[in-house]
Amino acid sequence: MHSLVRPGAHLGATRSKFAVHSQQSALDSLCALHCVAMLLQIVGLIADPSKIATRRRRPEATLWRKTAEVFAQGMTFRELAAFIAELDRGLRVKLLEQGSHREAVAFVMRELAKGRLVICSVREVGDSQNHAVLAIGVEGVQHARQFEARTLLILDPAEGPPAAMATCNARLDYSMRKPGEMSRYARYTTASGTFPVVLNGAVSIEMDEPDKPP
Repeated sequence: MHSLVRPGAHLGATRSKFAVHSQQSALDSLCALHCVAMLLQIVGLIADPSKIATRRRRPEATLWRKTAEVFAQGMTFRELAAFIAELDRGLRVKLLEQGSHREAVAFVMRELAKGRLVICSVREVGDSQNHAVLAIGVEGVQHARQFEARTLLILDPAEGPPAAMATCNARLDYSMRKPGEMSRYARYTTASGTFPVVLNGAVSIEMDEPDKPP
């Protein structure tokens, strides 16, 4: 679990009294911006993602203006990385665009291990639509002194607030079927079901010192 995320009855951030979850509707293509809103709350740059429409300060106002531009068509991950960098809030981004599933899993794991939050692009097997989710930690098993990570802990804006899963509202299990062999897809589990997905892109975000939210 990322050090700035606070487990509890309502998953929160160490720098905010509000729950960490930004809910996407079924009518928009704003999953990437919902992930940005949750990320900005976790690192202490905004207080409450649900209030950005009423705020006039940056970066809330910038984020709200951007929603009008991409409401229907969404964003590419290259556009997402550029938008985060242009917020000019000391956030450094690293982009993996359109990588293979194996490449994307390796990238996300490396970045999480460095203490960074990662917005991931996932696609259900058999579907052409990509969906942005926020990876906030890993889950796995301990063998003596060796920790084997197997699952990404996810905040998915298209799902309801974390409740049944406590520390997340989705899990992406990429565990290997055989030692030394990576599966071609992952099992994605939410409160409503389990289905196969591929991870095909990611943007990691690093910030040295989180600010106190306004």
